[in-house]
Amino acid sequence: MIRKKSEKKFKLIFLFSIFIFISSIGFKFYLCSVVTIKNSEFEQAFLRKKELEEDINKLRSQSAYLSSIGSIEKRAKELGFVEMSERLASLDLSASDQVAVLQ
Repeated sequence: MIRKKSEKKFKLIFLFSIFIFISSIGFKFYLCSVVTIKNSEFEQAFLRKKELEEDINKLRSQSAYLSSIGSIEKRAKELGFVEMSERLASLDLSASDQVAVLQ
């Protein structure tokens, strides 16, 4: 009788340990898949960040070119502005509209 109880207990413990073992393997696969998904999302975010940094660098380069004095002079000539041939004599800073006076 005692032997049957101990055998039953042993079988129960054995089955429980098999259940725990299989559960732990399943949980490990679940964690691995979650980490893999997060890693792929991280890689996509990293690639997007790299693309945005490249775009920012292109825009900075374009901004530097467009704000250069040579580019501004070229665009002003295209719009019909001409170089001043006379000197600027004064500028009325108190006026609401700023107008340069030429000599």
